Amino acid sequence: MKKIVYSLVIASFLIACGGNDEKEVATQDDRSILLERIKKFESELYVADKLDPIKADMAITTYSEFIEKFPNDSLTPDFLFKAGEVATANMQYKQAIGYYKGVTTNFSKYKYIEECWYLQGYIWDNFLNKDDSAKVIYEQVIQKFPSSHYAQDAKAAIQNLGKTDEQLIEEFKKKNAGK
Repeated sequence: MKKIVYSLVIASFLIACGGNDEKEVATQDDRSILLERIKKFESELYVADKLDPIKADMAITTYSEFIEKFPNDSLTPDFLFKAGEVATANMQYKQAIGYYKGVTTNFSKYKYIEECWYLQGYIWDNFLNKDDSAKVIYEQVIQKFPSSHYAQDAKAAIQNLGKTDEQLIEEFKKKNAGK
């Protein structure tokens, strides 16, 4: 009987303490700490000759923590973009697409918005070999940014979707032979 009462007291305590689903409020101190960690990881990542996958993961985790705690901060789109770059370099392609999509979905006025759109298509095309997904994104780049050099790159990429390296080389040779 004592065990049952004890268990009920513990369960009641856990429910009372853990029943609150509200997110922890992030403070300026949290922001400063995260910015210091990001600065440290960036200084280590960008000076190295070779990407350290563990440090890359730690940097991505820190970017993600900042993004989650401060979704409306002026630095959030930059950290989404950087997380996408690091994830791509670390061969975490679907994760990279998610970060770039975070920019295109939530920060339409971001300075690298065109590049974020294009990189999604590029990753689908070149790393994940999903021509259909790549084509959809490339077409959006062309529609949204018709005068951009990314639109021109997207048009060329669409023309080359599904072609083997050999086919591309042959087309290049034919094109140059006619000059």
